[in-house]
Amino acid sequence: MNAENTAQRLQETAAKCLNSLDAWNKDLKDNEARNTLLESVHELRKVTSRLEIDIAMNDRKALNARPIPVPEHKSKIDRKKDQKPLSEILPVAEIKEAGRKRKIAIEEAKTNNNSDDAVNNDHDNGDANDAKNQQNAEKEPEKKQRRPRRKKVED
Repeated sequence: MNAENTAQRLQETAAKCLNSLDAWNKDLKDNEARNTLLESVHELRKVTSRLEIDIAMNDRKALNARPIPVPEHKSKIDRKKDQKPLSEILPVAEIKEAGRKRKIAIEEAKTNNNSDDAVNNDHDNGDANDAKNQQNAEKEPEKKQRRPRRKKVED
């Protein structure tokens, strides 16, 4: 019954699509005819999709519903079970220790900057600002000078 239903839907939507196409070809500027054609083409796509599903289901029945083979990339997972875990291969403890040291160094640098700022704020003269600007200048690399642009040659 399902195949008969699909065949009937296919005939009806194909006829409707052809009629819509004829109406649109008579007057290409008619938006209503264009929209009707687009709707009928969409319905035709839905029917053909249903037909493809029916074909796939029939093929599956014909093959006695064999299980779908596992893709090759998925089957390689079994081979990886024999390998050592990454925690044994990589120096995890050393990496964690290095990260901890970096965090401590960053915190110390922040506290040093905060204490420097407090000392600089206590001074009323401009020497502290000059020292701070000099420190910032030392941290930032100098910018390279750009080459001058070429002059446009007019013919």
